[in-house]
Amino acid sequence: MWTLHYDGSLLLRLPEEETDAFAAGSFYKISLKRYVGDVSSGLVRFKPALTYLDYKRVIDLCQREAEKRQVQLMVSDALKDYIERKEMNLEIRSRLGIELKDQDDKLLERFHEYETVVNQGMARKLREKQMWDSFFMCTMKKSANFSVPGSGKTASVLGMYAYLRQKGLVKRILVICPKNAFGSWIDEFRVCFQGIEELSVFNIHDPRYKSAADRNRALQYEIGGCNLILVNYESVSNVLSSLESIAAQQTLLAFDEVHKVKRVNGEYASNSLKVAQMADYVVAMTGTPLPNSYLDIYNLLHILFPGEYDEFFHFSTGMLRKPRSEEMKKINDSIQPFFCRTTKEQLCVPPANPDRLDRMQATEEENRLLNILKMKYKKKKLALLIRLLQFESNPEMLLHALDLKDFSYLVDDNVDIDEIDVADFSEEVRRLIDHCKKAPTKFQYCVNLALSLAEQGKPVIIWCIFVDSIDRISTALRSEGIAAKCIYGEVPLEDRLTILQEFREGKIQVLLTNPHTLAESVSLHSVCHDAIYFEYSYNLVHLLQSKDRIHRLGLPDGQYTQYDYLQVFYETDEGMWSLDEEIYNRLKKKEQIMLDAIANRQLEVMPTSDEDLDAIFSQFD
Repeated sequence: MWTLHYDGSLLLRLPEEETDAFAAGSFYKISLKRYVGDVSSGLVRFKPALTYLDYKRVIDLCQREAEKRQVQLMVSDALKDYIERKEMNLEIRSRLGIELKDQDDKLLERFHEYETVVNQGMARKLREKQMWDSFFMCTMKKSANFSVPGSGKTASVLGMYAYLRQKGLVKRILVICPKNAFGSWIDEFRVCFQGIEELSVFNIHDPRYKSAADRNRALQYEIGGCNLILVNYESVSNVLSSLESIAAQQTLLAFDEVHKVKRVNGEYASNSLKVAQMADYVVAMTGTPLPNSYLDIYNLLHILFPGEYDEFFHFSTGMLRKPRSEEMKKINDSIQPFFCRTTKEQLCVPPANPDRLDRMQATEEENRLLNILKMKYKKKKLALLIRLLQFESNPEMLLHALDLKDFSYLVDDNVDIDEIDVADFSEEVRRLIDHCKKAPTKFQYCVNLALSLAEQGKPVIIWCIFVDSIDRISTALRSEGIAAKCIYGEVPLEDRLTILQEFREGKIQVLLTNPHTLAESVSLHSVCHDAIYFEYSYNLVHLLQSKDRIHRLGLPDGQYTQYDYLQVFYETDEGMWSLDEEIYNRLKKKEQIMLDAIANRQLEVMPTSDEDLDAIFSQFD
């Protein structure tokens, strides 16, 4: 007789005299060995890392083999009870998540008790929908918040902290996030707890810490009184063991902009996983949960449920990379109970004005240059996109080889720039460039629009892609007496924070930046209500996050928000055409996909970069 049993791990008992023959047989070597940790006389002990799903597979394998050998197989009550408890735990947690999202009546008493405690502990009260999100995250202990950018995710997490602190369950928040989100967490904490709890923050980039050793020393010996610890994803590896220790000691762990943890088994993912394993309360936050594909949730779910992924979800990376429709439904049904998602409409944020599309006609020389570029790059659509954006801003950039650092968010890691760029132009092209650079239509329109808004006393943000564009527009504005400053990747964090504060204080009239530097976790809605999109790509994540710097929770009723999208139209052999219009239409279509997914309680999957490029240049095919 064979007996499968559980005593903290799975084991198989069999007659001692059969042990050697069993271990030498084909069943063991082919089917069972990969699950086994050790074989001794009369006992096969399985690996401790196996999940209950692995246990079920082993039972099934052994049952079929026992029938074939005409051997009786017994499954112990202890093993059956263990599997049943695990399955019930999954069912209970799933059911609780759905009940919380549906605001089930039986949870109302607990919710109101939670609401009372949170309101006592916060100076700025949460909206009701924020409170439900906060209650959801606290009750689930480990969950995600996929609320759209600008809907107050940070405040909801701070509400969770307020409750857990009042109950003596946590002493601090450890936030792992992009560096440019530090200021937002500091500001939000101060506003939410003003007069109730004084902020004591540890900033991994404090200039007092000159080395990784200094930072580790501070984390180990100096953070006892800190209630907010801020670490960016890039720095985690240098202080990993210190963060693991902190996470294990009454700490609420928040991963902000968690979509930054992209690559499966990458450094950010493995480090985040190690820290998350130590914490009792974990929140993963992002307004854009699937910027690329369903594969993006692989790391997120491992961070939230590091020891339970195979038991709860067991989606392979292959299936997530390209799921069939029925698999998409299974994915959505499985993850639905473990995240909350709130829109700005649900929080009654005043709607933005309809987008203003500022259309302008290209000059004759610009039309000619557009058609030459179209022919030169017609089989290299990514290069064509970048070259046309450069051309509209500063035609001189066409004379230099492409630098993809500004487009890393659009380009696959395996793209070879030499395969897409052809920086060899005729004398005619050089003459056209020389003529167009004197006064590019789009550039002049942008400067004039910014001047007009500044003269009306309206602070404005200008969104660009190229650092060259940022510098040239800011120089043109300053020459007209406008106080303009820039934030992009090379600007140090301390300088960025200073510039943002000056903008909030009205010392700066125009702020120029790009989405991959400033599109996350910066709130400017209290002082700025106008944004100009000089350059923009088909990356929906950047669009949504940039828009929400000035359109977010906290705006008073009746406050306008205005976005201006600059669009140049060209005469081509195929008719009138605008790259900007094509990109804008693509973005609106993708935004609708997202809104439809939220309405249907699903996670959206966006088109691939190749699909976007094919749609944008379809008129030229």
